[in-house]
Amino acid sequence: MRELIGKIRTKDLNVIEEVYLSPFLRCHECQMTVPMGIEVVTIKRDEVSKRTVLSHRHYCRVHGLDYQIRGQSLPIRPRAQRRST
Repeated sequence: MRELIGKIRTKDLNVIEEVYLSPFLRCHECQMTVPMGIEVVTIKRDEVSKRTVLSHRHYCRVHGLDYQIRGQSLPIRPRAQRRST
């Protein structure tokens, strides 16, 4: 069962990359089957809130580390901080 790590914004506001932690993948770079890896799904949202999957990519933890760090650190929609008075 896969677990959402985070979402990464792209230059196009309607396109985002969702980063998942997924079991039993074959890495796109090194072609090795790993028990736990990173899955990157590129999604385009249409005007009527339909989601279209543009691409699926699978990486081992070593090759997908950049996606994992960016997915965890950048919020998809930053919230305004509340000021306490």
